[in-house]
Amino acid sequence: MMALRTLLIIAGLLCLHACATPTRDLVASRREWTVMATSLEVSVYRHQDETAQAAADLEAAYAEIADIDRLMSLYRPDSELSALNAHAGQGPFQLSPRMFEILKASKHYAQISSGAFDTTAQPLVKLWGFYKVDQAAIPSARSVEDALRVVGFNKLSLDVGNNSASLEAGTQIDLGAIAKGYAVDRALNVLRARGVAAALVNLGGNIGVHGQPPGHRPWKVGIQHPREARLIGEIKFWSGAVATSGDYDRYIEVQGKRYSHLIDPRSGWPADGIYALTVIAPNATAADALSTAAFVMGPQAGLDLLASCNGTAGLAIVPANENGETATFDTVLVRTTQSQKVRDPYAVSIDIDQESAVVQNSGQKTKRPIPLRGCIWPISQER
Repeated sequence: MMALRTLLIIAGLLCLHACATPTRDLVASRREWTVMATSLEVSVYRHQDETAQAAADLEAAYAEIADIDRLMSLYRPDSELSALNAHAGQGPFQLSPRMFEILKASKHYAQISSGAFDTTAQPLVKLWGFYKVDQAAIPSARSVEDALRVVGFNKLSLDVGNNSASLEAGTQIDLGAIAKGYAVDRALNVLRARGVAAALVNLGGNIGVHGQPPGHRPWKVGIQHPREARLIGEIKFWSGAVATSGDYDRYIEVQGKRYSHLIDPRSGWPADGIYALTVIAPNATAADALSTAAFVMGPQAGLDLLASCNGTAGLAIVPANENGETATFDTVLVRTTQSQKVRDPYAVSIDIDQESAVVQNSGQKTKRPIPLRGCIWPISQER
C-alpha cells in the first residue's frame, strides 16, 4: 500500500480506554510522531508500576521505524534503496538483512498476484507524476509503453547466498506499497522482545497488534466511507494486522474520471472500478502488500486472491452502480470474503451498516479458490 492518508479510523483505540474492563492493572501509554511521510501512533500496555519501561518501549518502537525509513525511503538520497536504484544495470549490490528480507517478500507477493503487486513500478508512478500530485497528468500511450519496458518483478534478481540484488538498467524500486507494513512488523517485534503485554502500532493506516488490551476484548478498526467523512462499519480482530488501499488519497480527475496513484504495473494505467480494498492478515507486511495487489486486480479477482490465502480476510468497496455510468455515492457496494457478523476461523468479524452499503459475500457467487501454499511471507521475529 503506497503512502495514503489514514483510511482506517482506530475506533477501538478510543474505546479501549473507555469501555474495556481493566485486568491485572494494565494501563496504556501512547505517543504520536511523524515518520515515513505519515503519522505514527503507538500504544503499549504495561502494569501500573512500569511507566518508565513503557516510555522506553514507545521510543524503541519509533526508533525501529525511523531506521526502516532511513533504509527504504525513495526520497532520501542517502538511503540504501536510493543506492540500490543508482546501481541499476551495474551488477549485484550488497544489501542489509532487512532490505534483503523485504525484497524477498516483495518478489513473493508479485509472483502470487501475477504481477499486480510489483515494487519495480516506480518508472510508471514517476511518469504519471504521482510523486508530486499537483504535477500529475495523463501520459501519452507511447511513454507508457516505454516505461513498461523497464517494469517487471523479473527485472529484479536476488542472490540468497550473497544477500545481494541486481536490477536491470532503467529498472527502479519503490517500496511504498510494502515498507510501512514491514516497519509495523519490525516495531512490534521490538515491543515483543521488550516484554510488552499488548501493543498497537498504526503507521498511516497500516495497523498491527500484539496481545489483547485490558478486558480481553478484540481490537476494533472503523471502515471509512470512501467518499464521505463517516464510517460504514467496523472490523474486530484478535491478532495480526489491517491495511487499506484506496483511490482517494493521491489522484487526478480528468473530464470527470478519477485516476489514482495505484497503477497496474501490467498495463501502466491506474486500477479502475474500485474505491477501496481492506485486508486483514497475519502480519502487517502481508496486509500492506496484499491490499495493493487485490486493489489492482479488481474486487472479484482481488477477493479471490485473499480467499485463497489462509489467515486473510478482506472487503472491497465499489460503486453501487456497477455500470459506472452514473455512479452514486449515496450507497456503496461492499463485497467481502466472508459473511458479515460471522466470525471466521481466524477470529475476524466484519460488521457493515446496512443503511450505508449493500453487502455481497464473494464466496456466495463463486467457488472458493484453490488455497495458495505459503501465501503469507513470514517476517523474521529477530531484531
